[in-house]
Amino acid sequence: MRLNKSESRKRWSEIRSLWCEWDPIGVMSMPDWPRDEYDSYLGPTLRLLEKDASVQEVMQYLAWAELEHMGLSESPQAHTRRQAFATQLKEWYEKDWADSHV
Repeated sequence: MRLNKSESRKRWSEIRSLWCEWDPIGVMSMPDWPRDEYDSYLGPTLRLLEKDASVQEVMQYLAWAELEHMGLSESPQAHTRRQAFATQLKEWYEKDWADSHV
């Protein structure tokens, strides 16, 4: 299903909120921090979900984003948090946006 402009903006806003909740660098609780901190990751995340990537594939992208692009260190709980977020993303997409694209 091809999204119109309004639907596309809604989907973008929702995935932005999910990323901000996950907040891998821990900045969203800071007053006045820009809500677009993670916007560069939203498009690639949506492309993975649109092509029905597995939770493992989404996790691989999240690991790259955290470790390579953001420069974060691997922590004991990072894998578990990544898996939970990848699962949350898949469930959100399948529930509300399955077969959608822009």
